[in-house]
Amino acid sequence: MNLKQLNQFVVLAETLNFHSAAIRLNMAQPPLSVSIRHLEEDIGERLFQRSTKGVQLTAVGKSVLEHARRTIFHADQFRYAAQLVAGGQVGSLRINFVASSTLRLLPRTIIHFRASHPKVNLRLLEASTDSIMIGLRDGVIDVGLVRSPTPTYPSVMTVLIEPNHYVAALPKNHPMASREHLRLIDLRDEPFILPSPKDGSAAYMSMMLACQQAGFAPHIVQEASHAQTILALVESGLGVALVPNPWKDLVPRDVVFMNLDGMPTSKMGIAFACRREEEHGALVREFRKSIEAAASQVPLRFSPPL
Repeated sequence: MNLKQLNQFVVLAETLNFHSAAIRLNMAQPPLSVSIRHLEEDIGERLFQRSTKGVQLTAVGKSVLEHARRTIFHADQFRYAAQLVAGGQVGSLRINFVASSTLRLLPRTIIHFRASHPKVNLRLLEASTDSIMIGLRDGVIDVGLVRSPTPTYPSVMTVLIEPNHYVAALPKNHPMASREHLRLIDLRDEPFILPSPKDGSAAYMSMMLACQQAGFAPHIVQEASHAQTILALVESGLGVALVPNPWKDLVPRDVVFMNLDGMPTSKMGIAFACRREEEHGALVREFRKSIEAAASQVPLRFSPPL
């Protein structure tokens, strides 16, 4: 017994005519007769009473007709659901993201993805780059938006999506805030506010490396975990900071962001990350497409909640 035979049974039960049923099924009448006979032999009961006057359902045929219709319906639903999953249209994605991705990339990604995949459940959680990479390695999450460069795990792949560069964040009344040109080495004697290495060593090490390449070791007076905190400390005059350029889109404050001359080309920025074995999975693939589409658009400008 198979779904094809059940469908033939239902059509014949509705037409009670082999010729009409064969036309609806787009097949010849003799193969239909053979198929129905095999179905009856398989279940061990007659489904149709054949006579010179036509075809009639037997009592058994009448009793199982609705079951056959339900079976075909659920099979169609099963096929449809499988096609949706294969096409990345339904399911669930566990996504962890770094805070800086909310400034530009993440909001547009969600808008883009929701427009074409409204039935997919997105389970979003903010986390540090280090914890996201560990979560991907351990299979706890499906997708990560992380700050590059990242810790390296053989089972996790990353792709830089939104390249960033460092700018200097200075208090508005800082003597260097009015300069037309500024180099990182010009800040060598300034007190620095840096991200805490405990919350994600990648950002901390990247900034330390930038200062080292400029020819000095920064005098760190304070470490902080969040962009808002770092900028608030800069605003208070506690020190200066080296920050990714998307931080310019944070809420307006008495902080001046200045481009730095002579900074080396960097591979830093927001990167897409997933497990290598799931790189070509339907949902992961579709979400990556939305990220890449969002990265090519004009960035959103908004004030995230404090």
